[in-house]
Amino acid sequence: MLDIDKIYCGDCIELMKEIDDNSVDLIVTDPPYLISYKTNYRIDKTHSFCSEIENDNNPEMIMKYIQECYRILKPDSAMYLFCSPNTVEIFKNELNKSFTIKNMIIWVKNNWTAGDLKGAFGKQYEIIFLVNKGRKLLQQSPRLTDVWFFDRVAGKKQLHQNEKPIDLLERCILYHSQKNDIVFDGMCGSGTTCIAAKNLNRHYIGMDISEEYCKISRTRLLEL
Repeated sequence: MLDIDKIYCGDCIELMKEIDDNSVDLIVTDPPYLISYKTNYRIDKTHSFCSEIENDNNPEMIMKYIQECYRILKPDSAMYLFCSPNTVEIFKNELNKSFTIKNMIIWVKNNWTAGDLKGAFGKQYEIIFLVNKGRKLLQQSPRLTDVWFFDRVAGKKQLHQNEKPIDLLERCILYHSQKNDIVFDGMCGSGTTCIAAKNLNRHYIGMDISEEYCKISRTRLLEL
């Protein structure tokens, strides 16, 4: 079993093999959406945000990742998994092979996409799958609806092109874990899931393939 409260750098599929079966209390994760995403709106085209996210065109990797997530989760536990509306069916079909889908939460953001400015409406939301291995009861009240409103991270505060707001991830952790539980994110980017877990007195295991983002995550955690 890997040590807790650490960020591991490398291929998460290989690293997860070191995690015991049925040993993680909650997964909150934001994998590549399989949309070959990169921003086209930065003036500086050499910025890292202007490069495609690694594995954002690799559905086989996503399939293996979901399988490993199921293996390491304890029985009667939950996973939150972020997803794009454009590829929702790919993720839904894969999750249905092992998990029970409880909700497709609509995260409404404070901005929207550009896209076809004259032929389509701007997208203002992402999907968060809430899935169970067995049945996990809500650990918090009140019972919420499946439409959540949180501002996206933007501007100078943004450390990763797909960074999620800490308060959104804290909500996920509060509703499906207890203090001292282990929260896992195999694609943790700039470490926000791990920071949210630490803020709420949970343990964490974070992984990312990017050495740069692993360094950012470790620095952010040390500053808490």
